[in-house]
Amino acid sequence: MRILRVPTDFRVVEQFDETMLSRQGEHLVYSVSSRGLNTAESAARLADAAGVPLDAVAYAGQKPKDGVAGQVFSVHGGEPISMRGFEFVARRIGVAERHVQASDITGNAYEIVVRDLQGDDMRRLRHNMAQVRDAGLPSYFDDQRFGCLRHGQGYILRNVLRGRFDLVLQAVIAAPSPYGAEMVERYKAQIRENWGDWRRLVSISNGRRGKSAFEHLLANRDDFLGALRVGISSRERTMHLFAYQSHLFNRALASKVRQLAEGENLAWLPCDEGSLPVWRELSATDLARLAEAKIMLPGPGMEKDPETVRLYAPIFESEGITMEQFCSLDIPGFRPIAEERPVLMQPEYLRAAPAQDDEYYPRSRKMRVRFTLPRGQYPNLVLKRLLMPTESDSRRLCMWISRHPLVWPKDDGTPQVFDRVPLEERRSQRAKGSYDKRDGNHRSFKRPGDGDDRRPARDHRGGDRRPAREDRGGGERSNPWGRSQRDDRRDDRRPPRQDDRRSGPSTDRSSPWGKRD
Repeated sequence: MRILRVPTDFRVVEQFDETMLSRQGEHLVYSVSSRGLNTAESAARLADAAGVPLDAVAYAGQKPKDGVAGQVFSVHGGEPISMRGFEFVARRIGVAERHVQASDITGNAYEIVVRDLQGDDMRRLRHNMAQVRDAGLPSYFDDQRFGCLRHGQGYILRNVLRGRFDLVLQAVIAAPSPYGAEMVERYKAQIRENWGDWRRLVSISNGRRGKSAFEHLLANRDDFLGALRVGISSRERTMHLFAYQSHLFNRALASKVRQLAEGENLAWLPCDEGSLPVWRELSATDLARLAEAKIMLPGPGMEKDPETVRLYAPIFESEGITMEQFCSLDIPGFRPIAEERPVLMQPEYLRAAPAQDDEYYPRSRKMRVRFTLPRGQYPNLVLKRLLMPTESDSRRLCMWISRHPLVWPKDDGTPQVFDRVPLEERRSQRAKGSYDKRDGNHRSFKRPGDGDDRRPARDHRGGDRRPAREDRGGGERSNPWGRSQRDDRRDDRRPPRQDDRRSGPSTDRSSPWGKRD
């Protein structure tokens, strides 16, 4: 199972509240569609085209680089612009008296292609989709919030609270990352080897990350807090604060979920920060109660709510810090703010198109999933819930998000990691006919005499082993929502079943996606 195989596999469109537009104003508001660009890069293009400084461009939220994004920007002053290209399109939609704010976005509509699916993957997706429609899922923070873990930096707030600013600076600047570019990783290795020799580090960091911090340490030895302030941007420090806040929130929400679900009703999702418990089903009473429930992110003022104190007290104790320590942080970039977050996530307009042949993975299928989420919730979490095992003691499952593999935890919540087999070993096993890539860790090999439970892919003429179609870059010729498309649960020669017809697009005209061209 794979997502984000190509940029067009992930599409997100902001749901914009147009009431902020007015008849006149100094801010020009633009609708921007970008491909392969993050939000900062899109803002820079707008600023350059309008002839204004970068701080004159405002936006409501960050969007990922890997995908196609539709966003709303506002530009204060400058020349009106209209841009249309392969990777960037901007058109003016009005004017306003103020810049765009996060509160102007009511939600985000997603269209995600899930690739490399086998028959049981598609069955699980449809089964879990019915449960998510009925009971939703917990509103955790997902992997996007924990880039510090994926890139080897860890939760630097723990060392900030202990006053170990030397370890904080070293982790932020020089922590090795399995996803870093080779040149960057070599530079970080040099920093680690020469740590403490600030003169040497100033010379090798010419024009590169960390130079201002090393210059500060050369002039002010052992002032690591000062080096952190001048060498690491306030925005980056705040991202690390948010990551640790999100970790604490996830642990608090997980404790609530464990009180609601147990036994076969309890399942687990993979996450970079550890396994996340979820329910499979909820009673009508619990669903109504959770729909109104919220949990506060830790910050100043949380001590005034007895329920919040009761929920977080054991979590802070296990972290080895006190609530007062965390709430009293007063370092630029490390000042927490308490705010409430809903407990329940309920995707709207959740549906999946009939399965189609995957042009990138022969003998596999792909499905297009659509849904809408409120601002601040995570689409990949929904995908994990839709693709998780439906039975206990199921085979090991793995989902690739771009280059990053996630393996589902064991039935008791024990995390599992991806264990890559070297390329030469895989080739050797393939030559012997014993390699089976279906298991998430690529170490599952077929025993002699084992049958292959996968049926070969069939084309519309009944032939087996249909080759992958060539990707001509022009999109799919067939309508993925059409009734003529073959479904993974039925034979082409039989009429579609009632549940297959229900998996098509919603007839609700308020759907954010509407009819697909």
